Order: sequence, then C-alpha cells, then structure tokens
Amino acid sequence: MLNDDEFRKLLHYLDRPWPGYRKVRKGVKKRIRRHMEQLDCRTLEAYLQRIEVHPEEKLHCERCLLVTISRLFRDTQLWRILEERLLPQLISDFEPPIRIWSAGCAGGDEPYSLAILWDLIGGPPTLELLATDIKASCLDRAREGVFGRSSLKELPDHLRSAYFRPLKGDHQFSIMKEKLASIQWHTHNLLHSPPPGHFHMVFLRNNLLTYHQGYQLQVAFDRILSVLTSGGYLVVGSHEKLPASSFKLDRESNCPWVYRIAK
Repeated sequence: MLNDDEFRKLLHYLDRPWPGYRKVRKGVKKRIRRHMEQLDCRTLEAYLQRIEVHPEEKLHCERCLLVTISRLFRDTQLWRILEERLLPQLISDFEPPIRIWSAGCAGGDEPYSLAILWDLIGGPPTLELLATDIKASCLDRAREGVFGRSSLKELPDHLRSAYFRPLKGDHQFSIMKEKLASIQWHTHNLLHSPPPGHFHMVFLRNNLLTYHQGYQLQVAFDRILSVLTSGGYLVVGSHEKLPASSFKLDRESNCPWVYRIAK
C-alpha cells in the first residue's frame, strides 16, 4: 500500500514538492499508511476522496507530512560564521534588544545552538529569542532540553561539557538552561501570519522552502520577509533555493545560505 508513485500523487494533490520529501519519504509514508488504515482506505483513490470531504482528516494527513529531523549546530560552517561575524554584526548594527526568530524549531536544536553561541560571544542579556513550531509535542520536548547523543554529534567536546549534563549513562544530555538566554516557545504555522513585531534575524531552515511550493509558499515567504527588519538576516537551509520575492535580498558571499535584506 502506497508505493512511490502513489506517494507522489498524494504530494501533487497537496501541492507539495517531491524533491523535498524524496530522502525522508520512508518515515512519512509509514505515517500516511497508518492513517489510511485508521480510515479503512485500502487504495490511494479512496484516501483522497476521504480527505477531500473531511477537512479534519486532511489536516491529519498534512500533519503526517511534518519532518522534525534536526541536531545541534547542524551545518558547522554556518555556525562558525554566525559566531565570528554575523551575530557580532547584529550587536554592532542594532540597538538592543536583538530579536531572533527560529521558525520551525522542531525539538529545539536550533534555538539552543543560538543561545549557546550568544553566550560564547558575550552577547547582551537583552536577546529576545523566539522559537516556534506547528507541533506542540515538539515544543514540549524542546522545553525539556534533553537530547540524545546523535543530536550532539556536531557539538565540540568542550561545548558539550560546558553546556550539557550527561543523563542515563551518557546516552542523553540535558542542556544547562540556567547558563543561557531564555527562549520563548510558541506554536505557529508557517503558512499563517508571522508572530508580531520585527526581527533582526530569521532562521527558516529545512522547513517551508523544502516542503512547500507554489502559491502558498510564495505568500508565506513574503509574509516572513515582511517582519525582517531592514539590514537584518535571513538564514535558510544549505540546499534550499529562494522563491521570487518583492523584497530585495543580498546573498552573503562566504555563506551562501545567508541573505541580508536591503536597507
């Protein structure tokens, strides 16, 4: 049930891009199959008919498509440039508080990585760090601040010992939140209006630009750029491409997945 061709038909129906799901399709297809079984839909056609007339089941289907894979300091080069140049540049260019939004934060790997860097560079205590995700369960896990060893594999040993406590025989690690700037955790759908206010840096990595396409992507992307302050930074995934936009973005020469919105 639900081979690759059928899965592509489902993605087409939902206006989702196959390239974004190709590498992660095994787990996503498993969740979709389970939902089909719950609805007693033995064919894709029956499933499409069911979610077409039952909005709550279509919403459930779309939640099955959510991908929450992440790890701390994912893409090492990006975090090195953030530490050495971009975060100090924000502190130099803007009056406090500096506001940063981690959009689609999954289990909290990204915002905690940011908080660690902020502490390392001696950033002012007025940082306002907002982390959002559509899944409340992800935010619950993020608030706990407990990570498996695989989530820390790109974290240098000296940072692991400085910011994490080992649990359960070194198989899990608890972040020392008392050392870091506080993080605001909120549920948010990236296809809806952005959080209020403006941000000096927005992390939009491996979510909206990977798993959406077409008109809904265009509208959501422009809405997100509208809350990025002039001279602020947009950070995207290392393999993601930007859709067309009415906003002018300048790409950073030594960090191709960082853009600065024109002043």
